[in-house]
Amino acid sequence: MIKLFSRWIAILLVSIMATSAMASPSNPQKNVDYQILKVPQPADTGDKIEVIEFFGYFCPHCYAFDTALTNWARKHKKEVVFKRVIVKFSESMALHQKMFYTLSAMDVLTNEFHHKIFDAVQTQRIPLRTDEQIFGFIEKNGIDRKKFAEMYNSFYVQMLGNKAVEMQSAYEIEGVPMIVIDGKYLTSPAIVSSGNNMDLSEGEIHVQTLKVMDTLVQQSLKEKSRTPKTK
Repeated sequence: MIKLFSRWIAILLVSIMATSAMASPSNPQKNVDYQILKVPQPADTGDKIEVIEFFGYFCPHCYAFDTALTNWARKHKKEVVFKRVIVKFSESMALHQKMFYTLSAMDVLTNEFHHKIFDAVQTQRIPLRTDEQIFGFIEKNGIDRKKFAEMYNSFYVQMLGNKAVEMQSAYEIEGVPMIVIDGKYLTSPAIVSSGNNMDLSEGEIHVQTLKVMDTLVQQSLKEKSRTPKTK
């Protein structure tokens, strides 16, 4: 009986070790390093892979991840179409969403300016909670106040905001930052960290998350190459 029990324990330990070895950023596992959308969404990006970041300027974790993610997207621009979608979990986030889509519509939202807004909200604690506060901030950063206000209050920006809310629902976004790859795979620093029970710094978790993203992009490219092209 003792021998059988010892053998069972040995088999269990080997099984646990094998499972642990399987789950890694370079070999990501479903429900450990990433999740799969219940209803995959179309990604109209041709031969490239669509990567969407859902984020909010209110989110310190989005701010912390921003530089590493921007550098990653720049490094992968030959194979990836990178997009940002700003979330609105409550009406208090509506003005940040309007600001983001106004700047996007005016084609002035560079990566640098995007990060500058994060700096303003997260580090400098500049209040951007009213239209006037946003207009003043925009004007101080060299953007024409009148043109910005016209776009800010336009039907087009309202439409972009509504579309973002629809996407937030379709992609099952409940927290940020959240990365969606090819309309199918969901991953984030929080998913990777909790799935692997990692006791690492936030920066180290970001490195692991980007490795998971690398693998999922390559996996998506292989899947896309196997999909017959429609005429």
